[in-house]
Amino acid sequence: MKNFIYSIFLLLTLSTSPLRAEVIEKEHPVVILGGGVAALTSAVYLSRAGITPVVITGPLVGGTITQSHNVQNWPGEVSISGLELGDKVRKQAELNGALLQSEMVVSVDFSKRPYIVTTKSIIGSEERLTQYKTQAVIVAMGANPNLLGIPGENDYFSRGVYSCAVCDGWLYKDKTVAIVGGGDSALIEAEYLSNIASKVHILLRRDQFRTVENQRLKAILSNPKIQVHYNTIVQEIKGDKEKVTHLIVQDTQTKRPSELPADALFLAIGAKPNTELFQSQIELDPAGYIVLKKNQQTSLEGVYAIGDVADPEFKQAVSAAGDAAKAAIQAQKYLAAHSATSQKAAPAAAKETEVRKVVEIYSKAQLVKEIKNAQGPIFVDFYSTRCGPCRMFSPLYDEWAQQYGNKITFLKVNADYAADIFHEYQIQAVPTLVIFDQKGNVIRKSSGFNEISEVDKRLSKMKDKVDLMPQDFK
Repeated sequence: MKNFIYSIFLLLTLSTSPLRAEVIEKEHPVVILGGGVAALTSAVYLSRAGITPVVITGPLVGGTITQSHNVQNWPGEVSISGLELGDKVRKQAELNGALLQSEMVVSVDFSKRPYIVTTKSIIGSEERLTQYKTQAVIVAMGANPNLLGIPGENDYFSRGVYSCAVCDGWLYKDKTVAIVGGGDSALIEAEYLSNIASKVHILLRRDQFRTVENQRLKAILSNPKIQVHYNTIVQEIKGDKEKVTHLIVQDTQTKRPSELPADALFLAIGAKPNTELFQSQIELDPAGYIVLKKNQQTSLEGVYAIGDVADPEFKQAVSAAGDAAKAAIQAQKYLAAHSATSQKAAPAAAKETEVRKVVEIYSKAQLVKEIKNAQGPIFVDFYSTRCGPCRMFSPLYDEWAQQYGNKITFLKVNADYAADIFHEYQIQAVPTLVIFDQKGNVIRKSSGFNEISEVDKRLSKMKDKVDLMPQDFK
C-alpha cells in the first residue's frame, strides 16, 4: 500500500484566463498568500487578535517543510516530521478561526484600495474565479530551489537530494555527501556539512569559485574533510530505490564520466522566489526577492512579505515564523489606524468554516453500514495522510459537505487504517473519489484532480436541484 502512495505524481494544470469565468466576490480585512509555516503563523496571530484572515494556501498546505522526513531544529520539538509540524500549525490556524482556501493566486491589483486578489480553485471548476477585496495582504509564497534537471533528481528528492544543508544535513552524520555549486551558498553549506559528514565533495562546473568571501574559501580549501572537484558536472543520481548511493559525474574538459560514491547530494545553485505576480505591483530586487522597507512592510503600505519570498539568506522555517508574527502585528496596527476592520467582520467569516460532518471509515463493516443508511448518492474520498494532493482536495471535499450535506452522504477512507478497503475497490492512486448508490454499487470512480474536477462541475450545475440521485454522476 505504501509503495503506490509514494509513487503518485499528479500534474496541476491551472487556467489563469478570466474569460468565460464566473467571478465570486468576497471581502476580508486581510488576505494571506501562501500555505507554509510563515503564512499559517501570521494567520494564528491575526485570528487571535480578532481579525479573520483568509489564507490562499496554494498547492502545498504546510509548505516545503512538509517534505522533510525529520525536523530537529524547531523550538519545542526534539524530533518531528515536517508533515506533522505543518499539520500542527495548520490546525492551530484553523482552530483560531483562520479560513484556509485551497486556491491558487491568478492575479493581484495593488493600484488602489481595497486591494484585489483573484484566485482559482486548485481542484474544481475552471469557470469559477474568486475575487477578494482586502485592506491588507501578507505575501508568503516562498521560493523554489533551482534544480539540475537530471535523471534521478526527482526520484530521490528529499530522500538523498536536498536544497538545505541546515535542514537535512544532520541525516548524514559520518557519511559522504556532495554539494553542487560554486558560490557563497555552496561554501556555507560545505562548511556546515564538514562538521557532520565524514567527507564532503564540492562539484563545480567551472575552474574557480564565484565568491567574495576569501577567508571562508581559504578555510574550505584547507579542510581535510572537503574535496573540491573543478570542471565537474553531475549527469545522473543513482540509488537503490530507497536512498542515493552514488553520482555519475563528468569532467567538462576530458568529457570522461566517472562514479562518485555519495550518500546525499545538496543543491546550492540558488532559488527563484515566487514573485512573478508582483513585478509591476511592489518593489523587487534584481534577483526577484521582495524588498522590505520597515520590518516586513514592502514598498506599498498594507502589503507585507515574509519567509523565502523576501529572504534570500536564511531560508529557515523558524525565522519565517518570526517574520510572520511581525507582519501580522504590523497588519493589525495598519488596519486599526485605517479603520479597515470591525468586530462584526469576524463572526460573518467564521460562519464559512462550519461544515457538515464527513465520516471517517475504519472498516469494511462500517462502510457497509454507512452506505445502507445513506440517503442519495454516497461520496467516498480515498486518501492518505502522506499525500500532498489529498491535503489539497480535503478543503474542497469539506466545502462540498457544507453545501450538499443534506443531499449527499460524505465519507472518507484513510489508506493507513483501511488498506483492505483500498484493495477491494482497486484504488491505485490517491486522491480517488468513489461514488456509490444505496446498494453499494460503484457509480463513478475519479482519480486525480482532472477527473475530480468533473464531479465538481456536475455539482455546480445541479446545485439548485432538490434531490440528487447516484445516476446523476454517471
